[in-house]
Amino acid sequence: MSRPAGPKSVRRARRPADAQALQLNFERRLIQLFLAANDCTGGMRDAIRAICAELHWSCGVCWRVEESPAGLSELARWPDRVPDGSPAAVITAPPPPWLGDEPVWIGDPGADESTSREPDAWRPAGPGMILPIRSDSRLLGFIAFEGPVTQKSAAVAANTLRAAGPIVSLHLHHALGAEQLRDSVRRLASTLTLAAVGIAHVDDSGRFLYANPRLCQMLEYSEAELLQLNVKQVSHPDDIDITDGMRDRLRRGDIDSFKMEKRYLRKDGSAIWVALTVAVRRDNAGRRMYDVSIVEDISARKIAEDQVQYLATHDGLTGLPNRAMFVQLLALATESAKRRGSKVAVLFIDLDRFKIINDSLGHDAGDALLREMAVRFRACVRSSDIVARLGGDEFVVVLQDVSDQAQVSTLAHHILSVAMRPVEINRQDCRVTASIGICLHPEAAQDDQTALKNADLAMYAAKEAGKNSYQFYSSSLCAHSAGRLAIETHLRQALERNELSLQYQAQVNIETGSITGVEALLRWDSVELGSVAPLQFIPVAEETGLIIPIGRWVLRTACAQSARWLREGLRPVRLCVNLSMRQLQDDRLVADIAGALSDHGVPPNLLELELTESMIMHNTERAMRMLSDIKRLGVRLAIDDFGTGYSSLAQLKRLPIDTLKVDRSFIREIPREAEDRAITQAIIAMGKTLSLTIVAEGVETPQQKAFLREHACDEMQGFYFSTPVPPDEFAALLRRTSAT
Repeated sequence: MSRPAGPKSVRRARRPADAQALQLNFERRLIQLFLAANDCTGGMRDAIRAICAELHWSCGVCWRVEESPAGLSELARWPDRVPDGSPAAVITAPPPPWLGDEPVWIGDPGADESTSREPDAWRPAGPGMILPIRSDSRLLGFIAFEGPVTQKSAAVAANTLRAAGPIVSLHLHHALGAEQLRDSVRRLASTLTLAAVGIAHVDDSGRFLYANPRLCQMLEYSEAELLQLNVKQVSHPDDIDITDGMRDRLRRGDIDSFKMEKRYLRKDGSAIWVALTVAVRRDNAGRRMYDVSIVEDISARKIAEDQVQYLATHDGLTGLPNRAMFVQLLALATESAKRRGSKVAVLFIDLDRFKIINDSLGHDAGDALLREMAVRFRACVRSSDIVARLGGDEFVVVLQDVSDQAQVSTLAHHILSVAMRPVEINRQDCRVTASIGICLHPEAAQDDQTALKNADLAMYAAKEAGKNSYQFYSSSLCAHSAGRLAIETHLRQALERNELSLQYQAQVNIETGSITGVEALLRWDSVELGSVAPLQFIPVAEETGLIIPIGRWVLRTACAQSARWLREGLRPVRLCVNLSMRQLQDDRLVADIAGALSDHGVPPNLLELELTESMIMHNTERAMRMLSDIKRLGVRLAIDDFGTGYSSLAQLKRLPIDTLKVDRSFIREIPREAEDRAITQAIIAMGKTLSLTIVAEGVETPQQKAFLREHACDEMQGFYFSTPVPPDEFAALLRRTSAT
């Protein structure tokens, strides 16, 4: 009998009573098979075998509908595949569109227009039937059977399949649901296991009920060890109770969850910072089961935050508190002193000539010097005292619980001493000194800001007093500070207003009494301030940089005057001009000297430039290069104020100098102080050893002259012979001495 042109649903056949009984028995067997099955695949395979046996068919394959990606996958078949290890088939095509709710008979799959277009993987090779498997009208899959099915026998077979359909659908529906549940549980377990954060379940007592591997790794416990502990046992002692209040609110239902940061302890006792997110897990009746905690290790973030906070409150170069932090610390110190009725001392420290080292050796050298000073100052004070860097080369020290002014003076002396010690930078010994201003609270300032300001004012007074010293603040310093500001303001206009002048002091041969040289000394007569002493305005010129143009003016003016004396027929004498530290660092200095000599026609050997030994010792290598360039011009060089700095015989041997000038501080006490006599005698002997001309400064008495003559000092300069005088008076003096 030929079959219809396409697959058709089969009408229901009427069954006699005995057939109905057999059908019921078959349905029971199917149910028992599914109940006895170990898994979905096994149950479906047993069902296909039972149906094939019931209908005398040869085989069957169950296909499952996949949603993502869309297609079909082989779920079970009977008979089983041959044991060749071939995998179950997968079809990317969707299920047949003509499948409805009823079993479908296929008489000739190859000739049928619909089935011939379906994939060979599931299309029956011969006659057969297809059983759709649906749940709530959703197609879960289908079973394709092969067997000797004719149109006549298809109706009987369809009755059997219709009865089996709901049972198979129920099994597949539950099996797929169970499979999805297992997949969900596996995914959850995998998520908990592989999570990058710690996850814990905690009971009412705080005991761990569950801990994922990340939490165990974080705290360095095994899972078994951690489940024997409670939250408080792994909490930092200071953070044990920090979450109690929030947990109580959580358990009462006031909040759904909370977040908090605290410290946990690892097994070895070290602390880590964690961010907690805690929520309650409840059952279907709303009863609390346990707390769920998400634990994130934020130690790295905390370290970064601490570093940011540190950088905001500390100087990045020295590690000392910065200005912002110091202001707070000073306020706390003065407030505490008020409560206790004690005293606080504020010491404002400024490094003298730091800029010269920083400019000549570079910022790296300057930074190294500042770091070393920070270490030294910190070592000078007690742990309860404060040392801060305000910026640049400015430091400040706060002494707490000060007993009296003598205690502060002792510390100031100590700081000056340690600051003066050499610092080796780039294999050179660099030296600085310090100027310290001191303000006592509450004696000289009633609040913290005033104390700092007054200490700053006192520091400027220490600088003006000659540097390398300290000065306590007093009310008289206010006027002094105002005077210094006035000096700086008017000094900027002194050159333009032609207020500067030079006076000249003779240098005399001790043996013959003849004038051998003359030193040019700077004077300032201000229209507004009157006569201003050099000790007052020259340090200001140094600090402000005005000494560069002023020094250039002094050099040219002195050379011009020397040329006039020569044109007037006066005997040539050595012209001595002082150089400042700033000038020695000026790259234009050599050109300025050469220009002044050339423009005024002064022989180079008549010019002698005076430098202090401390200027050379601050940066010996650069000074040596500069002095060598000056010497090549034919100019003489002198060391001024010798004996007050740090020079040694070995260092002097390296310098291209011609003259040593003994500082007036040693000459002044020669009649009374044996130590000064010994120092002066040693300096003269050292100079003679190096074949240098020795000039004693500040000679004022016959006794001083006699001592110097006895010990073979070459020349003297001072009031004993002549005070500094204007150019015309010096010319007259030179004529008189030349005539005699």
